[in-house]
Amino acid sequence: MSTDVMSVLLIEDDPDDVLLVKESLAEISLGKIKLEYTGRLSRGLIELSSHYYDVVLLDLNLPDSRGLETLKTVIKSYPKIPVVVLSGLADDVTTLEAVRRGAQDYLVKGEISGPMLVRVLHYAIERKQAEAVLRESEARYRALVETTPNGITLTDLDGKLLLCNQQTASLYGYENREDMLGMNVFDLVLPADRRLAEVNAQKTLNEGRVINAEYTLVRKDGSRFPAEISAALLRDASGASAGFIIITRDTTEQFRALEAEKRLIKLREEFIASVSNDLRNPLFSLMGYVDLLRNGKMQDPDLLNEYLFRASKDTNRLLGMVNELLDFSVSENQTLALNYTKVDLVALSQDVVGSFRELAEARRITIRFVPKEPSLIADVDLSRMRRVLINLVENAIKFSDMDDKILVKAESVNDNALISVIDQGCGIPKDDFSRIFEKYYQVNHYPNKNTFGMGLGLYITKQIMEAHGGSIAVESKLNAGSKFTVSIPVSKPA
Repeated sequence: MSTDVMSVLLIEDDPDDVLLVKESLAEISLGKIKLEYTGRLSRGLIELSSHYYDVVLLDLNLPDSRGLETLKTVIKSYPKIPVVVLSGLADDVTTLEAVRRGAQDYLVKGEISGPMLVRVLHYAIERKQAEAVLRESEARYRALVETTPNGITLTDLDGKLLLCNQQTASLYGYENREDMLGMNVFDLVLPADRRLAEVNAQKTLNEGRVINAEYTLVRKDGSRFPAEISAALLRDASGASAGFIIITRDTTEQFRALEAEKRLIKLREEFIASVSNDLRNPLFSLMGYVDLLRNGKMQDPDLLNEYLFRASKDTNRLLGMVNELLDFSVSENQTLALNYTKVDLVALSQDVVGSFRELAEARRITIRFVPKEPSLIADVDLSRMRRVLINLVENAIKFSDMDDKILVKAESVNDNALISVIDQGCGIPKDDFSRIFEKYYQVNHYPNKNTFGMGLGLYITKQIMEAHGGSIAVESKLNAGSKFTVSIPVSKPA
C-alpha cells in the first residue's frame, strides 16, 4: 500500500450491498480504509485509470458486464491490482472459477462482516505482492537456466529425465529439449563410466550432493565428449527424497587446453635437452683444445694451426646457436628490429658458401655458388641475412650424403632478390611440409643422420624473412633432394 490508509474501489450496482460494505468497514476501519464505489464496470475502469487503488471489490454481474468476463476485463486492464470477488449465495461454482482465473479471494455477500472484510482485503493485497515477487524470481531463474552454458536437468530417483533446458539438448546433439524427456540419464554416460555414475547417484542420495564428477558422455550421433557433472538431491514437501537436479558442464575446451599444456611442457623439456646437448659438444671440444694449449702439448705448428682452426669453428658454431636463441627470444615477444644497410647479397652468399666449403669437402660433398649477376644490392639486416643463409646451407650439408652436390643460386626477379639452396639429399616427406617452419620441430625420419640442432633454424629463418617483408618456400621430394628459396624486396619496405 502506498500509505497507511488502504484505498478500496467497490464496483457494485446493488445499493443494499454497497451499504453493507460501507457499514462493515465503518465499524472496524477507524479511518484507515478509504472506500470509493461505482455501479458500472466502465466507470470502474475509468476510476482505476485516474486514481491509485490498493484493491478492488468486484461484483461479477453488472449492468454493462456479466459473469467471468467482468473479472477478465479488470485483470487484463490492471493485472497488478488485486481483485476480491463479491459472490451471491448461489454463485459458488462461478466464484471458485473466478479465483482460479486470478481473483485473490471471494466474499459471500450475505456473510460479510467487518473483521472478515478487512482481513480478506489485507490478505488479497499481500498475496498479490507475493505473486509479483514470485513471478520476478521465476523470471530471473528462468533466464538464468536458459542462458547458462551448462546443461540443467531434473530427474526422478531412477534417473528418468523429467525436465531440462535447451542447452542440455544442445550438449547431447538434440534439436529440442522435448526429445530428451523420458530418457534415462545413465544411458547418456559412456558404458565404461556408468558404474561410477551409479555409485555417485547413491552417494548423492546419502550425502545430498556430489560435485564435479568427471565422465565421458555420449551424444545422439554416438560421438563422445568429456564433462563434469554436479548433482544435488531434491526433496518433496514432507522431506522425502524426490529426485535429482543435475548440472552438466562440457569440459572439451578445458581438456584440449590441458593437452596443449602437456605438449608444450614436453616440447620445452625436449628443447632444453636438445640445447644442452648441442652446446655441450662444441664446449667439450673447446675445453680439450684449450687444455692442450695450456699444458704446452701443442709443439707441432701444423697440428697447432689445425686445432686452432677447429676451435674457431666450434666457437663460431656456439655463437651461431646463441644468436639463434636470441633471435628466437626476440621474435617470441616482439617484432624483430632490423638494422637496414645496403648489402651485396651476391658477395654475402659467396662468403657464406666459402665458410662451409671445407666442411662440405670433408664430407665429400660438392658445393657451388652460381650468381646470375655480378652483384645484387638490397636493403637488409646484414647479420640476420647471414643467419638465414647459414641456416639453409648448413641444413643442406647436414641432410646430404657423400658425393652429393649442393647448388646456391642468386638472381633478381621483379624487384625481389631470390636466393635458392638446392641439395640432392634425403628430401622431406610431404607430411612434414607444413611443420618444418614450426619452432622446435625437426624431421625425424633419418636415424642415420647427425641432425644436431635446436629445431629453431627454419623457424627463425621464416621470422627473419617475414620481418623483411619477404618469404621462404620449399620444394622437396623424398630421397631426391630439397630446394629452399628465400625472396626478399631489394628496397626496404615502407
